[in-house]
Amino acid sequence: MGIRNKLFLIFLGTFLILTLAASGFYYLSFVRSLDSYLDERQQEQVVRLAEHLGTLYEQNGSWAFLLDDPRRLGRLYRLAGEDDQGPGQRGESRHLQLLDPQKSVLIGRPAPPRLRSEIPVQARGELVGFLTHPNQDAIRDKLADRFRDRQRGFMSWMVAVGVGLSLLVSWLLARHLVAPLLALTRHAHTLQEGDYSTRLADPRKDELGVLSRQLDQLAERLEQGQQARQRWFSDIAHELRTPVAILKGELEALVDGVRPLNREAILALESETGQLAHLIDDLHDLALADGGNLRYQFQHHDLAALIRDVLDSYQHPLEQHNLTLETRLPEQAQALLDPVRIRQLLDNLLQNTVKYTHDGGQLRVLLQQDNSQWRLVVEDSAPGVPDDALPQLFDHLYRVDSSRNRRTGGAGLGLAICRRIAQAHGGTLNAAHSPLGGVQIILTLPGETA
Repeated sequence: MGIRNKLFLIFLGTFLILTLAASGFYYLSFVRSLDSYLDERQQEQVVRLAEHLGTLYEQNGSWAFLLDDPRRLGRLYRLAGEDDQGPGQRGESRHLQLLDPQKSVLIGRPAPPRLRSEIPVQARGELVGFLTHPNQDAIRDKLADRFRDRQRGFMSWMVAVGVGLSLLVSWLLARHLVAPLLALTRHAHTLQEGDYSTRLADPRKDELGVLSRQLDQLAERLEQGQQARQRWFSDIAHELRTPVAILKGELEALVDGVRPLNREAILALESETGQLAHLIDDLHDLALADGGNLRYQFQHHDLAALIRDVLDSYQHPLEQHNLTLETRLPEQAQALLDPVRIRQLLDNLLQNTVKYTHDGGQLRVLLQQDNSQWRLVVEDSAPGVPDDALPQLFDHLYRVDSSRNRRTGGAGLGLAICRRIAQAHGGTLNAAHSPLGGVQIILTLPGETA
């Protein structure tokens, strides 16, 4: 059974129970209120009759005026209630009884004591008899029964209308509540089929509306991921195609005799092969880092000593490009890190400086403690990058100048790998404009806890 049918049955059952309970309560309340009203009205009328009979008894000195004409009691009863006529009043007068002080019947038919009320009749302060009348259960006549039948008919129509409205409202409510669920199901099916372009755009403000908007956000993320994967595959194919095409061209030139087979030709082939191998290694590392499978061996290590060691290995490249090195490093900087991966990160940053910074430029490396973190700043001199390029420096295969020679510019994977390494250490890696005119890379790493 679907959720729509379940909701329909739940709503219908609830409305039917409420309708029947309200109708039954109304009917019982009405009948009891009507009987109470008739009893109170009759009680008041009989009390007035008893007072009038007491006056007549004083005038006549006995009950002979009634015993000679028993019908007179009914006329006196109707006279006492002439301002309060109601259904069944003529029938009520036939059930009146007049008793003597010893409760012997003088006029009227006997009625069970449990179904009658006795009103004392007094004359000159003395008890001269009792006037009794039955309650509504004992004198229910045809007129009262017809009135109750009409009320029961009205209640039946009320129940029928309530059932019809319950069916209609239950169906509308079930449809209204299930409609967004069906839309969510269809939308989830389209996402399952790989169509991420559709949106629900549900304006509802309730929980279902929130779920619809969250599913739209999921579809948007999936669409962006699909587009990123397509761009990623296209960029990888483009990056791999170039060195392979160069190798193929070089080999064809050698085979055709256009280029002589000498040491220079072999070194050129080796360089292209090394570039291709480096690109493949970067792609492999980046795939492992994105999947969280890049292995790390964390240990307590001196970050300052590691930075000095890496900078010492770059003394010769820096001198070749006439780059001035400025360092501000503490004596020690203990941190929990993987020395191999941090060295890989620093190598990428320094390689970028050597490749891009104009000859005669400047490199500055600063390391300082910021609360419980180590903050490493690597910045160089011109050239810099545009403002809109700073957030994209860590994207896969992104290069500021796509026309730059790949042998100099690389494939644009180094900084992406660096950010993954920083995140794996619980740190951050961001880019900004350097005061020296180039790019400033800021690495934060958690310090060693006591």
